[in-house]
Amino acid sequence: MSLIFGIVNLKGGAINPEDVRKLGKTVQWDDFDSKIEINSSYGWGYCWNKKRAPKAGIYTSERVAVLCDARIYNRDELKQSFEFEQPEEAFAKAYLKWGTGFADNFNGDFAAVIIDFQQQNVLLVRDHIGVRPLAYSIKNELLIFASHEFGIAKSNLINNALSEETVIRTFNLHKRQEYSLTVFKYIRKIVPGYVTDITSGKISNSKYWWPEKIQTNKNLTFEKAVSHLRKYLMKSVHVRIEQGIIGTHVSGGIDSSGVAAILADCIADKDRLKGYSWSPESTSGDVGGLNEKKLIDEFAEQKGIKVAYLSYDDPANIEDFTLPEFEQMPIEIHTMRQACEDDVSSLFSGWGGDEFVSLSLRGTFSHFFFQLKLRSLLYWVNNRGFKAIFASIKREMLPLVSLGIIESCCKFKYFRSYFICEHLFLFITQKKENLYGFGDRKGLMLRFLRNYHLPQRMDSWALFGEKFGIEYKFPLLDKYLIEYWFTIPIKYTYEALIPRFLYKEAMEGILIESIRNRANKEEAVFQQICKKRYGMIKDRIADIPNLFENSLFLPFLKGEKFYECAKSRKKGLIETYLELNDIRFFLRYKSLVEKYLVNNQIFMNSRKEE
Repeated sequence: MSLIFGIVNLKGGAINPEDVRKLGKTVQWDDFDSKIEINSSYGWGYCWNKKRAPKAGIYTSERVAVLCDARIYNRDELKQSFEFEQPEEAFAKAYLKWGTGFADNFNGDFAAVIIDFQQQNVLLVRDHIGVRPLAYSIKNELLIFASHEFGIAKSNLINNALSEETVIRTFNLHKRQEYSLTVFKYIRKIVPGYVTDITSGKISNSKYWWPEKIQTNKNLTFEKAVSHLRKYLMKSVHVRIEQGIIGTHVSGGIDSSGVAAILADCIADKDRLKGYSWSPESTSGDVGGLNEKKLIDEFAEQKGIKVAYLSYDDPANIEDFTLPEFEQMPIEIHTMRQACEDDVSSLFSGWGGDEFVSLSLRGTFSHFFFQLKLRSLLYWVNNRGFKAIFASIKREMLPLVSLGIIESCCKFKYFRSYFICEHLFLFITQKKENLYGFGDRKGLMLRFLRNYHLPQRMDSWALFGEKFGIEYKFPLLDKYLIEYWFTIPIKYTYEALIPRFLYKEAMEGILIESIRNRANKEEAVFQQICKKRYGMIKDRIADIPNLFENSLFLPFLKGEKFYECAKSRKKGLIETYLELNDIRFFLRYKSLVEKYLVNNQIFMNSRKEE
């Protein structure tokens, strides 16, 4: 548990200690404690929830100084190269031994800043997948960094301005996302798997993690692949278990419940383990199809753990909907509150598993087609039927160019004409990369990584997790586990054309059979409740028309069009969800600029309505 922050004078000049303290206050939540160190040319520190012990630290030697927020899962391996006590010391010695690519030797969740006094440069680095966040800005000769961009913006140590490019990329579902961009024009995120090297204001980004270079083990049999995968899965969970009460996501799916099953099997005192589900505690009305809660109840009984369910009638769910700092899946805020009440210190999630270790059959058809695997293609057609074939062609092989242009044009109604003219090129270009490419399932997984939607969700969860005294654990995104996965022959990932078959085999005897052998992810009751919840949120929002009044801080958006969207009624779940996304976009951005940019005269004068 910790958030880090600091200011470095890149030219070796003095810094203002009060600015460092101010930054520290804006980075932390209420009821936090902090530690700050001030030196002649830099000042930095970390803050933490008073209920928890800090997990950040500072290490200083004659050559380097290190500030890091880190959890290391391969300590024994690293100690074969050098001795260390705390993570910050390990980062210093690893950098001195291996240079700027040192982070590739760590399996862990971390964000670190290293000052090299001899080379007169500063390095900022995050773990391979982005579990721990880190952002920065440069103003004149000062580097200002923190665990999250909102703390930097709130400090007013930089000239805050809204990133209009981010507005367009975020609002249009078919735009290529640039993960390093934030909602603030002059603040950037450190990209996972990269190290950012800053010398006298010059910035270079170097990739240190190269999963695309991992060679396939052609001698690996399917049985060995299952056996090894099982060991990696269990170890990735075991190394993340800490003292205290542990929470875990539980669902009718195999990812989070697989993680929860491993936890339940290795934690003898079940009072230490709490389960949390997004499924509702109860339902009303006659709903056909699967009620996931039945699977979860069976899991809880067999594994001996208690599971808390989500209350979709909680008014806070609506308030959470427009939190300005929460980018992805605000539904999790309710779970955080539940876990906080239970004094949970770490919360395990299966997030990201379905893009690697439990990859479904996504992309298999295009893989067969473009890799000219005719026998497999014929088997697919015979096994799945023509209806499934047409669906696969539509999803995997049709280009997204026309969809992107149509999507952009449909969004024009929300923007004022001068804004569209100024950014027309961005509106009609920068289409999202086709994840399926020209076949090749390994390429599909690499494109998932480059999409960076995994850290987008984890950024929000890390920030708000700190508020509630909770640290998230994502064992299915463990570096060693993913690297092993890339050594497995691709053909094993679609064995017998059974979705997630390799993962299911690895979980035999661990995960209960009703979930392990579940044929599909149909969740009829959950979907009905989601639709009801979406409608409830829209109804409440539509009853407050002043929410959509044109904002001084967002003059290029048409609030009245978003209000029309709030009043409309769609029958389908997907249509309602997409409309709600548009509404949330406007309300979130409105609250964001009013909270972080209201005192910035430069921003207020940067736009005028036509």
